Amino acid sequence: MGPRDPLGTVATTVEEAMTVGFRRRTLLPLDDLLGGQRSSIPRLTRSGLHRCLKRDGLSRQPESPDHAATRGQSAC
Repeated sequence: MGPRDPLGTVATTVEEAMTVGFRRRTLLPLDDLLGGQRSSIPRLTRSGLHRCLKRDGLSRQPESPDHAATRGQSAC
């Protein structure tokens, strides 16, 4: 059920590819990435950006090794 070609995306395929490439190179957080992309894609929203990154499996940043090593350890 539903449309064969959903048109719910704000960005074109070229803009999405540009955003995905920018995320892969910089690994910026979502809000910083949105600020960087606003000049080239003015109608881009935070939720639209998140959906775009989620489609490509980039919605979560890779964990840094320092953070993973300290998880679960108490400061006592």
